[in-house]
Amino acid sequence: MRKLLMEFLGTFFLVLTVAVTGNPLAIAAMLMAWIYIGAYVSGAHYNPAVSLAVGLRSNWAWESIMRFWAAQVVGGFVAYAVTSFLVGQIMVPTPSIATLPAFLVEVLLTFVFALVVLTLATTQKYAGNYVFGFGIGFTVLALAILGSPFTGGLFNPAISIGANLFALLKGASINWTHLFMYVGGSLVGGVLAAYAFGYFGLDDKR
Repeated sequence: MRKLLMEFLGTFFLVLTVAVTGNPLAIAAMLMAWIYIGAYVSGAHYNPAVSLAVGLRSNWAWESIMRFWAAQVVGGFVAYAVTSFLVGQIMVPTPSIATLPAFLVEVLLTFVFALVVLTLATTQKYAGNYVFGFGIGFTVLALAILGSPFTGGLFNPAISIGANLFALLKGASINWTHLFMYVGGSLVGGVLAAYAFGYFGLDDKR
């Protein structure tokens, strides 16, 4: 339960920062803070695609992965509810380019992000080295800036699912194509990162 609560809290504050500010530097700093808070409790994923990549890399049972997903999605939903209370409205993420190129952008961004997390946070070579928080945080900053003109640079299904679930609760309709693009692109990127991690032998102690 402690792990799931940490994933909920970290995801909540991360998505709240995304929803309120949209500022890549603020988002990276908030993620970095919660990585240091939660790394030794839950692994500090705060992202269903990262949990998928870590689960595949570590041979987790699907039940464990789905519990992390549930905590993260609830965190994203509550973050958008709080955003609505604070600012009076929310913006559901939408891409500014066609669906297929947007899907590719989300795949590529998530691939890099999940691979960095796997390398810095799950390998022996970096065990006990506190660089992982900075490395992951600055990667988010770079990827958010890169992806912002195309998709908003989300690479985190908890953001798009949380926003759409809250919008649905308020009576808005869901653009399923966009939702599946964000979620599917991120999860595909996470799967590719897990397999690239194994293929390149990044966990070798050489």
